[in-house]
Amino acid sequence: MERLKSESFTAYLETKQRLEQAQKPATGGTAFSLLALLAASPDQQMPLANLMSASAMAFGAFSDALKSLGELGYLTLSGAPGQEVATLTKLGQEVSLLARK
Repeated sequence: MERLKSESFTAYLETKQRLEQAQKPATGGTAFSLLALLAASPDQQMPLANLMSASAMAFGAFSDALKSLGELGYLTLSGAPGQEVATLTKLGQEVSLLARK
């Protein structure tokens, strides 16, 4: 039986959408992955722009994770707006060590 043109076009669109989704960057970072990145960086601190880039997280998820980590006392933020630096606290260092085990 011959396929209808509309079915072929629908299949084409579904395949195209699947390929576009596969090409999007990963955004699977978590709050714990931010701790791990900071723990591995020199002086256990990193500018926020670099941390966000290294985490490959979407802005909203990154912002939420930073807020949670700060409220829990795992990191501190310092610096002028646009030049903030995230630094692990003593508690953040201990948690990042536990997360690696």
